[in-house]
Amino acid sequence: MGLSVTIVVAIIGVTLGITYLAAKRNTSTDSHYVAEGQVGPVGNGLAISGDYVSAASFLGITGMIGIAGFSGFYYATAVPLAYLLVLLIIAEPLRNLGRFTLADAVAARFDGRGLRAALAVTTIVISAMYMVIQFVGAGLLVQALLGIKFWVAVVVLGMLMVVYTMFGGMLATTWVQVLKTGLLLTGTALILFLVLAKYGPSPLHVVESLPDASTSSQPQTTTKTFDIISQQLALALGVMGLPHVMVRFLTVKDARAARKSGVVALWIFSGFYLVLPFIGYGAIRALGSDTIAAAHPQGNLAVVQLAGALGGPALEAVIIGITLATILAVLAGVAIATSGAFAHDLYTHVIKGGKATGEQQLKVARLSLLGIAVVAMFLALGAKGFNLGFLANVAFAVAASTSLPVLLLSIYWRGFNRVGATWALVGGLAVSLGLVAISPNILGPTGLIHGIDPLFPLTIPALVSVPAGFLLAYVGSLVGRSRPEAAGTDFTDIERLALLGR
Repeated sequence: MGLSVTIVVAIIGVTLGITYLAAKRNTSTDSHYVAEGQVGPVGNGLAISGDYVSAASFLGITGMIGIAGFSGFYYATAVPLAYLLVLLIIAEPLRNLGRFTLADAVAARFDGRGLRAALAVTTIVISAMYMVIQFVGAGLLVQALLGIKFWVAVVVLGMLMVVYTMFGGMLATTWVQVLKTGLLLTGTALILFLVLAKYGPSPLHVVESLPDASTSSQPQTTTKTFDIISQQLALALGVMGLPHVMVRFLTVKDARAARKSGVVALWIFSGFYLVLPFIGYGAIRALGSDTIAAAHPQGNLAVVQLAGALGGPALEAVIIGITLATILAVLAGVAIATSGAFAHDLYTHVIKGGKATGEQQLKVARLSLLGIAVVAMFLALGAKGFNLGFLANVAFAVAASTSLPVLLLSIYWRGFNRVGATWALVGGLAVSLGLVAISPNILGPTGLIHGIDPLFPLTIPALVSVPAGFLLAYVGSLVGRSRPEAAGTDFTDIERLALLGR
């Protein structure tokens, strides 16, 4: 335990040092939200990877595979596809249209307080869900490391997150993300090396002696099949609607740098998610599913247990430290996106009508971080028992059902208008969250509320909510055609700006 604490404290000390240095340059809204657009493409690609390769992946996916075998593998397959879509469809237009937030990109075509408010609320909801994931993962690790109560761990980590973002802004967050990505990739490679050294030498040898039920797809019920499809749809499309990931493309100087950032991130994701299943299978070989489940019912500590089994207390301590660095870095990135939605979109443009000064906006952004942290920490206390991969998938489903239709159609559809955008945001949010509320994860014998049968059979709503979001955008746009003020900026100008830049 002493070694674990030393490593964790050392990593936190380094990140606080980074924050101190970045704070000297975090003096304006440009630096706070997007690091003045001066992040290099390689560094930004590493930071994008850091934003996405989070506790949900490192802890949640390996835990799912460690407990459920092959069925947990599905969570690792859609991410490279997701970033290929980001690279081909949205990275460059978003950089050309946006300034600080996703709402800025949409506002390039559709002005109006109502729509910006809806976009800001959607961003806050998605970001809060993603922050809950990180708080749960970090709280479990710190609880296991120090033996303190879960809620105390969550509060301490929330305070650290506020320090990073309030003082260091996007620049500190980016540097911490780059550091964390390097540490995480190194730790992942080390665990894989030890797994192959013991069960290899080929990755396929890791799965040789495992039962077929753990290593191959098994016949599924119709409901389970549709649930898997829904999960994949959420992962493949949801990235393009995640505010804290998409805002990363606004931290580089131009669309060319945004494209290079996406390429770097794509290569990192492809390698990382290719490795995760073999780490999960290594956990089954080294520990057994029962032992993994005994530490946490959803398997969220499997990778830490595997590190201890193969490398002893020293490696376990290193992996705990790396994982906490991962979580803190992601928390910081999500917090920046959320404070931008609150201060830049809600306060400056909705409440003040665009008349707030940069100093006022920066002050509100920093103060909003406290409220954001309190809400996310409170929600995390009730989400302790969920698998982190599942929680992430819900956030992806909401993003794919709300922000994604509005961003894509604002860029690519001439007939889109402000009414369609508002319907997609409000309706998509209501449908996706409503279906989660009546799903088996909330109602029924495996949910939070027993005694009430689930009304919606799928655990992830994307299969229904994503088409609903696009349908609402289409129908709303038809309704809005009778309102000339809803048309927004001429589409030819938007198309030229999105593809060619300013």
